[in-house]
Amino acid sequence: MAPTRAPSFPIPAINANLLDFWHNSRSAFCKEDWSMFRILNSRRNFQRLLQLLIPVAALLYQPSSYAYDESLPRYALVIGNSNYDFAPLKNPVNDARDVAKNLQKLRYKTTLATDLNPEQFRQTVAEFYRSIVEDNAVSVFYYAGHGIQLQNTNYLIPVDVPIQSPKELIDSAYSINNLITELEQSLSDQNIIILDACRNNPFRKTATVTAQLREIQAGLALVEPPPSTLIAYATEPGNVAEDGRGRNGTYTRALLRHFTRSETAEELFKKVRKDVLRATNNRQTPWEHSSLLETFYFAPPKNKKIPNVVNF
Repeated sequence: MAPTRAPSFPIPAINANLLDFWHNSRSAFCKEDWSMFRILNSRRNFQRLLQLLIPVAALLYQPSSYAYDESLPRYALVIGNSNYDFAPLKNPVNDARDVAKNLQKLRYKTTLATDLNPEQFRQTVAEFYRSIVEDNAVSVFYYAGHGIQLQNTNYLIPVDVPIQSPKELIDSAYSINNLITELEQSLSDQNIIILDACRNNPFRKTATVTAQLREIQAGLALVEPPPSTLIAYATEPGNVAEDGRGRNGTYTRALLRHFTRSETAEELFKKVRKDVLRATNNRQTPWEHSSLLETFYFAPPKNKKIPNVVNF
């Protein structure tokens, strides 16, 4: 009886050992008394078979989107407000420009805006989230400037606006709740919000404002992030962040140090926290609240989509 011939089809070039295994397996099929069961019955051969098949399967199965995929659409809105009439700040515009520059290097489609008044603030945020047209996009929102909480709602303070009462604050400042609403209505799939805004109450030394404004608690309130979102604060809820002595604020200076490294968002913010604690002698503890559903990288690592071959 003529020997049975094994079917012939192309084999991925993995390494010499796996090719040896393939040729041995072909020879085995040429014997009438040899079966696939006897091949797989050898633990060593079974392990080597898995090493052959796993990378092939990985190449055939490519998920449609990852939050760290280099090919994903990436958007960023960066805002810095410094030129306040009542309590000017020296670093936020510098912070915003440096953050925007780094994100552009990481191939984010970046919008930079500085010293926005109330109408400009609302319009800029709305237009940014409407500009996201891909449903697998990732977005980053960064803000540096004055921020304040009133009745457990956080407000980002625009420039060129006379705020003298809680009502004027609510009417003129930009609520984080509005930001989250814009985000949820957008097509962005994974979202990062960074708030370097936990300075002292900017109204506490302003004689023309009501006592209610001067007595507002310092820092920002904790916000529950919507799904697939991480919110990073320059310091823990109810505390204040330092503006810094150099070009950048203390928090943003640490952020810039780690932005371009291929680390997950969680690992990156841990390192930022360590740097800020060290720089402030433990006075300022950066804080994050996350509901991310995918691994997020500001700087995606190379070939992260393809898993390593299993080692036995």
